[in-house]
Amino acid sequence: MSSGENKSVELDKNFLELCYACRIGDVENADILISSGANVNGVDEFDNSPLFLASLCGHEDVVNLLLRRGAVCDRDRYEGARCIYGALTDSIRNILLKFDISKAVDVKQPFASHLSSLLNEESLSIASFDFVFIFDGEEYIHAHKFMLVARSAYFKKKFEGPWAHLTRKVMPEGSNVEAFKLILKFIYLVPILHELKPKHLKAVRQLGKKLCLSDFLKYLDMVDHVSDPSEKATLMTEFQYKFNTDSRTQLEAFVHEKIFSNRVEVGGLTDHKIRLLLGQSDNKSFGDTILIVPTADGREFAYLCHKAILIRSTLFKTMFSSLFLEAEAELPIVALPGPVSCEVAEVVLSYLYYDSTDIPWEITLDVLSVSDYLLTDRLKTMAAVTITQSEEFLKKYSVFDVLHAAWSCSIERLEHHAAKVIAYDMERYIDDDLLKSAIIESSQRIKSRQDTDTIELVDDIRFYLLQKHDLQPDILELLDSEEDIDFLKKSGLLEYKRDIEIFDSLLQGLGFDV
Repeated sequence: MSSGENKSVELDKNFLELCYACRIGDVENADILISSGANVNGVDEFDNSPLFLASLCGHEDVVNLLLRRGAVCDRDRYEGARCIYGALTDSIRNILLKFDISKAVDVKQPFASHLSSLLNEESLSIASFDFVFIFDGEEYIHAHKFMLVARSAYFKKKFEGPWAHLTRKVMPEGSNVEAFKLILKFIYLVPILHELKPKHLKAVRQLGKKLCLSDFLKYLDMVDHVSDPSEKATLMTEFQYKFNTDSRTQLEAFVHEKIFSNRVEVGGLTDHKIRLLLGQSDNKSFGDTILIVPTADGREFAYLCHKAILIRSTLFKTMFSSLFLEAEAELPIVALPGPVSCEVAEVVLSYLYYDSTDIPWEITLDVLSVSDYLLTDRLKTMAAVTITQSEEFLKKYSVFDVLHAAWSCSIERLEHHAAKVIAYDMERYIDDDLLKSAIIESSQRIKSRQDTDTIELVDDIRFYLLQKHDLQPDILELLDSEEDIDFLKKSGLLEYKRDIEIFDSLLQGLGFDV
């Protein structure tokens, strides 16, 4: 099978998993699958779209996610009407009815929303702008070199050549500033297609051609031949989806070529010498912040990054917008909590720069810890989902590693996953001293413990024991009254009773009432 066919199979698999996530309401996994490239407007073998499945099954949070990520719901078309009239709740139906396809669709990726915000949040972004275009001597338009280089072959050639050391460019007299502003918005992934007016098209087309923005030009050519407003809106959505997807690929290439391949070992150097080393080197990434990664073998590596991207982390955003020294330094130095591998650091940076969701299961616990430190909740959730879905993870790590990570990073999803693993393999874990220790620790996590308080881990295990045997709580009263052994076997009550008895025996041995 060719690499192209392999990729197609993987995309199909992602789409089917997205459909399943929409049916069961797994918003976190749906988020990750969309970020992996699953088509939000595709249909399965039964002609069901993800949006239809989510609305039919009543998962409002998934419906909102899909709409934010570019799902189309046009009531004048069959699929849109099907979503609206098939919605399980009035609330979802109202959300779909209010959705206006003719408006700018929210960008597909959270990273794109962040990039778009950089043109508006002057309090944070103005300090990180490193280039300015000057129009007619009086209008100044700021930008980031790294964004221009990553998104435009024209700017890449200029900044790697004659503009390498420039910080400003005086534009030719009479340059169309409105067209330039629109193109700059496009580069920063601001949805502009609905803003384009006939008066803009000639200048925007010329500028797009000069800057080598081929997909943008393709949209302009295609929309010229569309008169129906609904078809035009659908075309906008499809191209905005493509623009955002392509931008991730462009930023991925930039990060690997300009940042990862130029990391420097700096162990033993003072901050001053590190700044001199990276600041005076050929700054191919046009970075303005140094990220230090302390590894387990005592070495330290430095990546020249961009403040504009690092502030996707709430921790870094606080640092760079406060009285922290990092906000004042000309070339600030920040560090990840160590020890941590460069592989983990690059997973984190890949997420921050282009919303990568590819987290190898072998390093998910470290990614989880770092993302918790950086206050990047979405990356933390992605790592948690990777753990719960990996068939290999528990061959290397213990379920109790998962449980302690869940407690440390406050991830309820992982707590439930650990309890489910224990419940479904009770005979394996019942004599494990680590289970006893975990139950005791869980009991101690209850603040100001009262006699009536329950232990979360115990409650979760009991819940998953019911699920394991496909039982409902109200059937348990039959355990004491039913004497038909065949019925007890067929219903699963007999096996459940055996599991619960050995579990209760363990709890009694630890001094807990059952």
